[in-house]
Order: sequence, then structure tokens, then C-alpha cells
Amino acid sequence: MKPLLNPILPFTEGETPSSYVARLARLFTSTPRDFCSDLGMRWPHICSAHLDQLETLSLLTSVPLNTLDQGAARLIGPCRYLVGLSSATNGTLRRATIRICPRCIVEAMEASGPGSAFQLLEWLVLPIGTCAKHGVPLLQLPNAPHAHLTYDVIEQVARHRDLILEAAQVAKTHGRSSFETYLSRRIKNGVCGDWLDSLDLTHLHQAALTLGMTLAMDRGVSRSDLDFDQERTAMSTGFEVLKNGPETLNSELARARRRPSSKRSYFTSDMGEFYTWLKDTEEDPATAELRACVQDFVRENYPLQTGAKVLGTEISAPKLITLERARELHGVGEVRVRGILAHLRGQNASDLSNMKDVSHEDLAAVLDFWSGLQNIKATAVQLNIHPVQVKALIRQNVLEAYRFGTSLRYVTSSSVQTLMTRLENLQLASPTRRRLPLKEFSRKSRVPLARVVADWAAGRLTGVSRDPEVDGLAGMLIDQAEGLERQERAFSGDLPLLDAAARLKMNVISIRRLRNGGFLNQVMVRNPDTQHNRCYITAQSLQAFEARYVTLGQMAEQFEFTAIHLARALDRREIETIPCDDGFVRAYPREIRDIVRELTMRGYTSDQPENTNDCLSQEKQVAEPS
Repeated sequence: MKPLLNPILPFTEGETPSSYVARLARLFTSTPRDFCSDLGMRWPHICSAHLDQLETLSLLTSVPLNTLDQGAARLIGPCRYLVGLSSATNGTLRRATIRICPRCIVEAMEASGPGSAFQLLEWLVLPIGTCAKHGVPLLQLPNAPHAHLTYDVIEQVARHRDLILEAAQVAKTHGRSSFETYLSRRIKNGVCGDWLDSLDLTHLHQAALTLGMTLAMDRGVSRSDLDFDQERTAMSTGFEVLKNGPETLNSELARARRRPSSKRSYFTSDMGEFYTWLKDTEEDPATAELRACVQDFVRENYPLQTGAKVLGTEISAPKLITLERARELHGVGEVRVRGILAHLRGQNASDLSNMKDVSHEDLAAVLDFWSGLQNIKATAVQLNIHPVQVKALIRQNVLEAYRFGTSLRYVTSSSVQTLMTRLENLQLASPTRRRLPLKEFSRKSRVPLARVVADWAAGRLTGVSRDPEVDGLAGMLIDQAEGLERQERAFSGDLPLLDAAARLKMNVISIRRLRNGGFLNQVMVRNPDTQHNRCYITAQSLQAFEARYVTLGQMAEQFEFTAIHLARALDRREIETIPCDDGFVRAYPREIRDIVRELTMRGYTSDQPENTNDCLSQEKQVAEPS
């Protein structure tokens, strides 16, 4: 088809109709308005890309209508334009401006003269900030006094020639980002067959920019704070996440949530500008798929109350609940929930120290496990024994107990019930001289109560019955004929006063005197089960004491004599005890053991009356079988 207008200029791909008409007008030494009037067109309507005007232009120049249309930005709704084969609002498209690549314009003018300047449609799209050919930033020229004068690219370029030449010289090459390339392809070819097809250019611009700010920048940064490079970086970062689909978006949002912050993590603050933008598009069906993805992420990763709305949609079944809310509803504290959950998962409690939310599924498992536990005090009441004896039963593996991130121990109700059931199945009897209650049997046989119960539970102790008048383990009756082997106690670490006295073979009063006299050191430690402070003698001071001194009880045990007889023998020899300012203590320098050994070997003391057996000898004769 021959053009009706002759001569004509070649049409540049992607050029706006107003730019092409401005070049044609200059060719015929006319203004765009006069040129259009002479050929039956209207310049304002060419600027607005009215279809009938484009048809006339196509007829005059033989440029296909669809080619002209692809470079047009036509109004299709309030503040919405058709941009090539895509669409955008005036927040993303700057139709009434001249935005050019300075190097493209300089090259065109050097090759064909000042009338060869042109305006591409994609240069008017704000998120496209660089030229596809040269990779330099685009330059927006100052607007003319009247909007229709601004569309005359030839006139505007001539007016700002010096500005353009300078920009072409100093411009730095940035290269096109993948986001700019994607937008250019959407303008030329339309949708790309991905999950972003429902989004127009404005949606893509805002989504990429706000998501990039959320992921790559500190919280509290606003769009007005961004310079050219920062804005490009943010859009590229956001687009790289969006183009890879919902899974990548979810993983990056999760990473953003884990960033350290002085404030409590919440989805509105974690997603920042991105969530704010999505909130503004609640009524826009184009962003429905993107909003649904974010809603699912919030439901899976943030604590919500039932019925809460996220991006306009009510969340009927939130997955998480805060530990604080769990405590209010169920009475189980944060530390306990973390500890039980770590136990159920086979982790250390410290691994969950930063956890502030828990899923309803995990909370149900925690509450179920917690319902099967009881504390030491309640267990002691149920078994009718002292709490210290409950702890001993735990050490003997008769009762099962757990710690959850603290020193507090909780006994499983099932292990207590097993012990109580076994107790109830015992034969009923009454206490007699031969059949002793548990505590009395333990005291007389000098075997710890927990050891007796452990041997019975393991089947090693048979002569056991039960007094129906006494509750719990205290009602156990043990036949005196049952003999249990005594075991030596093993002491380690810091010891309470009673255990320190047992280790040094003396009474607690003497331990206190040694402590007050500076021979032993004491520390105060909070008992995790009772939350009361308790005194402990340090292991270091005990070792230091035993390295220098020996007690009467230790020597009596070593040489197999009664302590009182040994004390009288030492007193007769005027052997002095250690000088303790707080009171008299039967402790001696370690060298005294040689004297005691000599007394043992001689069998009597020289200062006794003649033909009178020494107390030591008498005691030894009693101790040794004839």
C-alpha cells in the first residue's frame, strides 16, 4: 500500500505516535498542530492516541495501525492507560513528559539532523530507568508551559540541547536490569505465561519496589529516601523473588522475619511497605493471587486470633499462637512450653530459646504431655513420703522424671500410678515385732528408704506386705528376716551440711563449727524444687580439710573401734584437737593416725592401771569373733 503522504520518514519501533508526527511536521517545516490540521487530524487527539486519529495517520504513512497502536498510551479508564500490549496507571506512566536516552538522541541527531529526535513509549514507564541500547540512565526534560507543547519531542530536544549533550557525556553505564527487560517485553508482547500475568505495569512496579525494600533495606526506610541506584536495586531484588514463584516469595519473607529487631516480630512490620501496598489493593482482583500467597504465609508463620483479617480475608484457622497467649489460656509458662517441646522433638531447650510462638498442633502435644506430669511435692503427698525421698526414688529409676530447660523436675503420673498399683496388690497385714514399717526397717537396717523401695520394685525384696491403715509407701511392712546389703555412700561435688557430716563422720553441729571457724567454706544455692536457699559445703574446702586433718569418726571407722572409747584414749594421752574458735570439734592433725595405729597394735595404753585391759583392747575383743 502506497502512502498518501510523500515523502515520509521511517517509523522507529516502539515510538509514540506524537513523536512520529512531530518528526513528520519538522520534515515539512511545520508545527505538529498545523501539520495535523492540514491533513485532517487533531494534534491533541494524536497525543492522546485516539484510535480514529491513528487510523488516519496509518493511511497517510502506510505504517500499520497495530504498529502505531503498540507505541501509543491510550486512556482506557480513570487514570489508567493502555501501554502497548499492557496497561498502567499514571503512577507508573508519565505520558505528558519527554523522557529520553541522551545518547540515543545525540546519535540520531548526528546521523540525520535535529529533526530525527524521537520518544519511545517504554521510556515513559517510570520503573524503566535505563536505555536498552546504551544502558545509561534516562533523562526527563523539563515540561513545556502547555501539555501539548511538551509532546513535541523535536521542539523540546532543541530547547534543551545543551542539557542533553552534557547528560550524554557524563552518563554512567548501568546496564539493563532483568526487571526492566521484563517490563519492556510485557509492553511489546503482552503477558509472559507466568504467575505475574494478572499484574499490570503499575502492579509490577509497586510489588517489585516495595518487596525489594522489605527484603534489602532497613525497616523504616520510605520511598522518598531512595536515590536512583537504591530504587533500581530494590526493584531488581523484589522482581528476582517474584519471578521465581510463590515458594521463593515465602522463603524470602521467612528470612526477612528472622532478621534481628528490638521490637516483637509481626507481619505488618516485617513486610513493611510491601504489606502496605497489598493492603491498598484489597479490592483489586488483579492482585488476588499475590494476596492469597501472602495470606497463607501469615497464617502459617504468625500468631493470629481466630477471626482476624489479613488483607481483607478472615483467617478462620490460624496455625500459631503466642506463648504469652498460651499461658493465659492454659496456664503453662513460656519456659515450660519450650522445654517440653524440645523434649518431644529430641532437642536441647536452648535451641528454642528465641521461640515466641507455637503452633496449635505442637501446643496440643505439649498440653497432653504436661497433663501426665506432677511436681515433686504432689508426688510426695501421694506416696506419703518426704520430697527428698521422691528425688532418691528418681535417682534409683523407680520414678520417671523430666527437666524442661530448668532445674525443676516433674514426675510422670504413669510411673507413680504403676508404683501405687503394685503397692495396692500387696498382701494386707499388721505391723509386728518381726514385720516393721518401711521407715523403721530402713532406720534399723541402715539402708536408705529409696534403696528398699527400689529393691522391692525390682523383685529383689520379697517379704513385703501392706498396712491398710497407712497410706502410700509409708504403709509398707518389711520382714526383718530380709537382709539387704549395705552400700557405701559416694560423695561428690558441693555437699549439704548433712551429707558433709556423713562424709567426715561427725554431726552437723561440728560441721557448722568448722564452717564458722574458717576450716570449711559454705555457699548458698537455691533449691530448684522448693525455690528456697540451701547451704552447701564446697568440695574444694572438704578436700583441703581432709588433706590436713582427720576426724574422730573417720579414725574410729578405719581402726574398727567405738568412737567414744577412742576419744577417751586420746584424751588420756592429752592429744589436742584442732583449735576451732567457734567450739570444740573432735578433729585432729593427720599425724595422730600413727598414734592410734600404735595403740591398736599394742592393744592397751601404758597409763592405765596394771592388769587392767585397755578400752581399746576390750572394744576390739568385742568386735572380733572368738
